[in-house]
Amino acid sequence: MKAAELKAMFERKARAMARRPAFGHGTGQARIRLGDGFVCDVEHLDRKLVVDQPTHQGGSGRGHPPDELMRASIGASLAMGYRLWGARLGVRIDSVEVEMTCTYDERGQLGVSDDVPPGWQSVRFDVTLTSDAAEDELRQVVQTADRLNPMLANLAPSVRRGHHLAIRRAGSSASERIVP
Repeated sequence: MKAAELKAMFERKARAMARRPAFGHGTGQARIRLGDGFVCDVEHLDRKLVVDQPTHQGGSGRGHPPDELMRASIGASLAMGYRLWGARLGVRIDSVEVEMTCTYDERGQLGVSDDVPPGWQSVRFDVTLTSDAAEDELRQVVQTADRLNPMLANLAPSVRRGHHLAIRRAGSSASERIVP
């Protein structure tokens, strides 16, 4: 879908939801069945996937582990958000790359130390946008998309976040680092 079509579609949705807030209400549901070991069959609407732990974590390695899927979900959601908000704000973005790095301490989830919480301690997002748009316009796209991203909003407030933006000009292999 082209940027103009994305913008028009989401502006129509926003207008409809502003007039009738109930249009914005929804639910999401998945069915998860634990099989042998840690293998889970996940069904969501008409799609299916297998989730498992790698063999060094006691699984059979038949699917992606939950932590990989969570990083993929958040990173993909951010990338899609930059494309969407670029279109909505009229800022051309040729390509988006998101690299997400998480730090954690397994002692928390294993109950080894009461002083260590389970889960991620911090995440770092290294975002590269390829665009000839002005820096301030690209920064506005990123800040708007991050602020309104539903997957990012689901992260616990205790997870420290670092965000680094690089701009690559079309036709150039070099990136200019910018920290919002």
